[in-house]
Amino acid sequence: MNSADEVVFVLHLALVLGPLAVYFLGLGLVNSQARPCLVNARTDFVLLAIAVIPVVICPLVVIVELGRQWLAVGVVIVVGGLFYWMLPSRDAGWVIYNIDPQRCRHLLKHVCRQLGWDVEEDSAALRIEPVGLIVNMSILPWLRNVTLSVCKKTGGKGGSAHVDLIRGFHREIQTESMLPSPAGASLVIVGGALLGLPMWYLFHHMDAVVVVVRRILLA
Repeated sequence: MNSADEVVFVLHLALVLGPLAVYFLGLGLVNSQARPCLVNARTDFVLLAIAVIPVVICPLVVIVELGRQWLAVGVVIVVGGLFYWMLPSRDAGWVIYNIDPQRCRHLLKHVCRQLGWDVEEDSAALRIEPVGLIVNMSILPWLRNVTLSVCKKTGGKGGSAHVDLIRGFHREIQTESMLPSPAGASLVIVGGALLGLPMWYLFHHMDAVVVVVRRILLA
């Protein structure tokens, strides 16, 4: 592998791993805070998509270089359609980072009592009356987050009740005080390792980078 190929390889590596590294570092820092963090599910999905887009772009570049432009266009259409299909609506749900499910459920019930609502609960959902809301909860323990999906029962009179619920929940988590989680430290380590790999390769091939830069400047 000549110097130019080495530099190109490092740039490809940085392009693929850089966004993922920043994403994991961000998650780690969020999970290391003293308070939970509430994020709209749509925003959370878009940030994740931005982090993994380079993983899709690099194979597309190879396909184009092989002269398979129509195949590349097909892949772009499929990936774009999949993204649009999976993209949550603006008020489809919320993701709460740095919180355990039991504490999340307790805070939700507390907010409902403050608003004068009754709550019926089972293992995965809260049913809120008389506004007719159903709050489904899904959990990712290794990321230490809880995803809330709020929907209105058929014939319910929820109106803007889901907005009041989330506003009240957001106020409640601002008063929470928690210890830094091991998940936060682990995610920071993962992000740092992903970011450090291309930097390590770059420093160990600095002579190749210098040669390529010199060629560009003297061209």
